[in-house]
Parts: sequence; structure tokens; C-alpha cells
Amino acid sequence: MKYFRKSLYALTFLLLTGCGGLADMAYNNAPNYVAGEIDDAFDLDPAQSDQLDNRLEQFFVWHRNEELMRYQQFLDRAALAAADGISATEVLGLRDEVFVAWNRALDKAIDSLGDLAVSLSDEQIERFERYYRERSEEFHDYLEKSEQQREIYRVNRAYKRLENWFGEFDYPLDDRIHERLRQIPDIYRPWFEFRQRRHKALIAALRNASTKGFDQSQLRRILVDPDSDHARAFAPAREAYWQAYATALEDISSWMSDQQRQRVVSRLQKYARIVERLRGQG
Repeated sequence: MKYFRKSLYALTFLLLTGCGGLADMAYNNAPNYVAGEIDDAFDLDPAQSDQLDNRLEQFFVWHRNEELMRYQQFLDRAALAAADGISATEVLGLRDEVFVAWNRALDKAIDSLGDLAVSLSDEQIERFERYYRERSEEFHDYLEKSEQQREIYRVNRAYKRLENWFGEFDYPLDDRIHERLRQIPDIYRPWFEFRQRRHKALIAALRNASTKGFDQSQLRRILVDPDSDHARAFAPAREAYWQAYATALEDISSWMSDQQRQRVVSRLQKYARIVERLRGQG
């Protein structure tokens, strides 16, 4: 179900770069985008494609009617939290809201599309395996780098995100932020291992569907259940990362001027209004 994540991430990127018109277009065309991604992964036959189109239309009607209001409220709360310097507790609270929203959307997607998984042939599952391997190459490339190279990559990536939100930093603050970001642990390897284990469980379930049966509850156990083996194995590294990230963001936010914080608040408020407009197009 990563296709939903990719389409919603694409929308989020357009929101966070202030491209309101593009965000409208991206959201309104999301069903076609997701359908194209799924067809690329599995090479669906005509009957499967028709079924997919109908289910995706239903999913995005639900998403517009039920979820966009929550997104707008989330952005308003984030703006309020950022106004006087965000705390680690607020960061973790907002993170939890994002996780809940993602799981809610994923659960709905399983309801909408779960029965499509039963219809997949062995050839389509093998195609999906190749598709997954090709798109995992970026993780392999990262893990093959030296520890120093990985740190440089992670810190620069996080720094650019901060700069995009707060604006350019002066030289003393630049060094201070880089040093603080170096203290955040590397989550890439445990995240990659989590993805691999989850994918392995999903492929096994798909391959067994023709002989042992398959239902939405199996998909939920693999993709949503926090008590699955792969989710529990990943949980300690995930929590350690987020605790460190939230504390770092609290520190960095406290170093910002009122003008820099207001820049973040204004952007979040702008994105909330974009989402409000998207809601009104339903």
C-alpha cells in the first residue's frame, strides 16, 4: 500500500513548497497516479484495472470527505505549537497524529482494495518482487557508504529541510545546527530491515492466497498491526530516533529568532488554507 503513501507524500511536498495550484492538480489526479503505480508494479489485466479504478475513486471520495478536515486541523495545531518555539513533547504529539492518520488511511485502503490482492497471479506477484527490488536500490546504495559518508548525507538532508522552513542561517548558527543534527541516530538500517521483513511477510501471504485463502485481516496484521514481529523489532530504534529528533528540534527551534519562527507559522497557516480549499472542491 505504499502507493497511497507516495501520492500523499507528493501532495504534502507541493503543500510544503507553497504550490497551491499544483497541489490542487496533484490531489485531484491522485487516483490516476496511484492506479498507474499499481499497474506498473503488477501489470493488471483489464478486469483488475476496472476494479482498481472503482475502488480508488471510492477511497479518495472518503479521503476528501473525512481526512482533509483533519489535515487542516493538524496544520493549525502545528502552527500554534511553532509560534513560541516547538517543544519535544509537541513534536512527538504531532508525530503521533501523523502516524494515526496514516494508519487510518491504510486501514481504509485495505478495506477498499484488499480483495484485489486475492486475484493476483504468480506472474504478477513475481513482477511485484522485481519492482520492489528495483526501488530498494537507494537504500542499498546508502548502506554501502562509509559511516562518515552516511552521517554527512543525513545531516545535510536534515539541515536543508530546516533551512527550507526557517530560512537561511548565519555562520555561527550554521555550525551549531550541524553539530546538533549529528547527535540524531541513524535509522536507515533498522528502517530498511523493517521494510524487508514486512515485504517478505506480504509476499508469503500473497503466494499462499490461492491455497490457504486470504482476507483483509491478514493484510492488517502485516501492514498495520504494531504487534507484528517486524513492527515490534523496529519499535525500539524508531522510538530512539524520534526521541532524539524531537529533542534536537526543540533545541534548534529555541535558537531561532521571532521572525524565523513566524516564517514557519505563516507557511503552516498557508498550507491549512490550501487544504481547506481542496476540501471545498469535493
